[in-house]
Parts: sequence; structure tokens; C-alpha cells
Amino acid sequence: MLEAANQGFPILSAIVITPLLAAVGLLFVPDDQRSVVRGVSLAGSALSALASAWLAWRYLVEAPQGGWLFVEHHELVPALGISYTMACDGWSASLLLLTGIIIFAGTWASFSLEERAREFFIFLLVLVAGVYGVFVAQDLFVFFLFYEIAVLPMFLLIGIWGSSGKVAAAGPFARAFRMLDVGGREYAAMKLTLMLLVGSALILASFLAMALTAGSFLMDDIGNAALPFWLQWFAFPALWVGFGTLAGLWPFHTWSPDGHAAAPTAVSMLHAGVLMKLGAFGVMRVGMVLLPDGATHWAFVVGSVACVNIFYGAMSAMSQQDLKYIVAYSSVSHMGVVMLGAATLTVTGWNGAIYQMFAHGVMTGLFFALVGVLYDRTHDRWVPRMGGFARIMPMVTVGFVVAGLSSLGMPGTAGFVSEFLVFLGAWEVRPWWAVIGVIGAFVTSIYVMKAVRAIFFGDGPPERFASLTDATGTERVAPWVLGLCLVVFGAWPKFLLDMIDATTPGYLVPIFEAMARGAQ
Repeated sequence: MLEAANQGFPILSAIVITPLLAAVGLLFVPDDQRSVVRGVSLAGSALSALASAWLAWRYLVEAPQGGWLFVEHHELVPALGISYTMACDGWSASLLLLTGIIIFAGTWASFSLEERAREFFIFLLVLVAGVYGVFVAQDLFVFFLFYEIAVLPMFLLIGIWGSSGKVAAAGPFARAFRMLDVGGREYAAMKLTLMLLVGSALILASFLAMALTAGSFLMDDIGNAALPFWLQWFAFPALWVGFGTLAGLWPFHTWSPDGHAAAPTAVSMLHAGVLMKLGAFGVMRVGMVLLPDGATHWAFVVGSVACVNIFYGAMSAMSQQDLKYIVAYSSVSHMGVVMLGAATLTVTGWNGAIYQMFAHGVMTGLFFALVGVLYDRTHDRWVPRMGGFARIMPMVTVGFVVAGLSSLGMPGTAGFVSEFLVFLGAWEVRPWWAVIGVIGAFVTSIYVMKAVRAIFFGDGPPERFASLTDATGTERVAPWVLGLCLVVFGAWPKFLLDMIDATTPGYLVPIFEAMARGAQ
């Protein structure tokens, strides 16, 4: 139960506002002063990241048994039940920490950007502020506002600063493909925006139905309102599809590979590392916790589609030759693991799902940071044209191997902890879900090792790449930070798991009650 009283310094609002203040500050910096632009951007991302890390530590110290901390509550429109209510639990603390790590690393990874750098960082910081807000908002109106703030800048970030990376159009539909600019950054940006807007419409309609029925937009009030079953039956799949579109849910995932491929490095890192987690978080925190009868009714469908996500994404990644598309389809597969954990409706599965959000966010951020380094040097993403880079780029090689090992679930990495928990939770409910998940992990090991061998340990390097240099200077920061996180949280998962596990059982109480009602 949320307490209405405000608790001390508004640290959650400060975390949200810090990147916004940095974005406003950039408005007064001339675009040609790139060092100042980078400094202000780095300050905004670093301060919010440090505050997120401090908040995670304080939560672990002050709330080891769960509950809410740092509550902020201000009435906005009392007549409509709308309030500015922010609070932090174990899930929020973990995902705020993830966001801070990714934006800090992503800012460093963008230091090589030359074209309109000031505007790029302004939109990037606004996006991050929206992400922070979603993870701590406790009012559906404010939640949706921050959600849109996080999603809409993607159109500009991809449409202006993205890369084309077009494939040659051939066959009977070649002319249509060229007219639609398939593979281009404008096409990717528009496709992403249109699909996510449809998802947002489903989310908004569900939010309004839930809030009007409960008489309040506050999540706590909605959860206590015992919404009628017919509403939950319709609202849950709408939220699942709406949020799932952002999470890369099959078959609504098609915007994701194109968006990943066209996006600049930092945007790809945030896109896969954090934004896709907003979708999965929305399914669990809003759809499942607030609509328990709907969640239990649709859980089998959610889990079955998650299995399709895992297998389809892995097989698609294995068939790609474009390095960014390999990582993009890998993300679709790994987000299937998140949704599978959510569908188990068990403590083990939910803990694994949240941990998978963190592990995959860091892992895919590392992948895209290294792909950015490779592309800056080669201006190429086609794997068959690469080879033997380990001889000339040892640090990039090590980083790619670490990310790959976490991706396939190697013990000692964060990916192992999360996948083990999810598959264990799935085995408790439906063993065949776990079997498909393990098969997906096996396929992942194939395409990861295949890509690592072809890029870093194959013949070569080709003559035109023989003079390439390893990551230098600021390019080393993101791989170091993200690589260390994968190893540290793989070897010492207790820090994150204690936070997550302090929150999960409380959220599952209405789920278990719904199961009991259904069994009667």
C-alpha cells in the first residue's frame, strides 16, 4: 500500500529532472562547441546514473523485506483521480540502475558523433527522462505521459541520425521496396513510430477503462478496486499487445530489427537495452499485477507466444548476415525469455524475468557499442566481408566474446542467472515451455559462436581492413562498464536478486488469489 505522505528529498523527481535540465542547458550551447555539448550531456547522464545507483543501494539497505521508498504524492486533478505519484520498489530500483548504466555508456559511445550533436543529445536526454519516469510512476496518467515522452523521440533520433544500410531491392516487388525506402532510416523511423502509436492507442484505451471503472488513475486504487472479470478479459490482451509491441512481441516485432539496424549506436543501445524493457515492465507491472484475473486467463497464450519469440528470434538471428540484424533478432529472442518468465506467474519465473531485463539490457548494450566501434572503422556490417579482427582489435574481441557468453547463458555471466531462473519457473508450470527455452539457448550458442568466429577468428583480416585500430580513448569506456557489469552481476547476483525478490511475492498475491477463484 502506498503512503500518501511525501518521504524526504524527492530523489525520484530529481532523477527524472536531471537529464531534462541537461537537455535544457544544451539549448544555450552553440552547436560548434562539441566539447561543451559532450560535457553537459555526460554530466546529465552521469549524475542521474549515480543517483540511480545510490537509490538501488538505499533500497537494499532500508527495505530488505520489500515495500515502497521515496514516495512522492501531489494531487493534479483530484476530480478525475489524477495525481503525480512516484515511488520506488525493488523492480523500479533494478531498472533505474539499468537505465543509468546504459545512458552513461551510451553517452560515451556517442562522442564520435559530429552531425548536429547538440540536437542529438537533447533528444536522447529527453528520451531517458521519460524512461526514468515510467519506472517510478504510480499513476496511470503520469505513467502514459512518461511512456510517450520515452517513445516519440525515437522517430527523430533514427530519422535524422540513423544510417540507411539499405539492401538491394530485387524481384517482383523491387519497385515497391524502393518507393517505400525499405531498409532506409526514414522507413525504419516511420515503421517504428506507426506501430508503437497503435500500441499506445491500445494502452490508452485500457488505462481509461481501468481508471474510469476504479474511479482513480492511481495504481494502488485500481489494484484494490477488484475490476470486473469482463473488463480484465478484454483489457489484459489489449495491454499485452500494446506494451508487447514495444517489447518485440511476435508477430508485432517487425519494427524492431529495422529500427535497430538504422539507429545510431547510442540509440540502438537505449532502444534494445532499455526501451524494450518498458514494454515488458508494462505487461507485468500494469497488465498482470492490476488485472490478475485477466493475467491468469491469458497466461497460457502469453507463454506460448513467448516460446515462439524465443525460437523464431534465435532462428532468424542465425540466418542473418548483417551484424546489427543478428543482434536485433537476438533481442527479439531474449525478450521472449522475459515474457516466458512473466507467463509462469511464479516467484522464480518473475524474478528471472526482471533479472533478464537487466542482463539483456547490459548485454545488448555492449553488443551495439562494439558494433558501433566496428562500423566507425569499417563502414560495413556485412559479416562475410569481415574476418581475423582479433589480431588487430583485441579489446573489441574480448568485449564481443563476453557479450556473446552472456547471450548464450554461460555460467558466471548475468545471462546465466536470469535464464536459469526463467527456465526453472517455466518447468514448475509447463515443462515444455522450459524445453523450448533451452532449445532457443542452444540455437543462440550456434549463431553467437558462428558470428564470433567469422568476424574475429576467421581468415584475414581482409586487406582493406588491415590498418584498422582497436577501440581507443572514449570508445573503451562503454565496453569496460558494460562488460564488467555482466561479469559482476553474473558472479554476484545477490545484490539484484535481493531487491527483485523483495518485491515479487507481494505482486503475486492478487495473481494467486485469482488462481484460487478460478479453481473454485
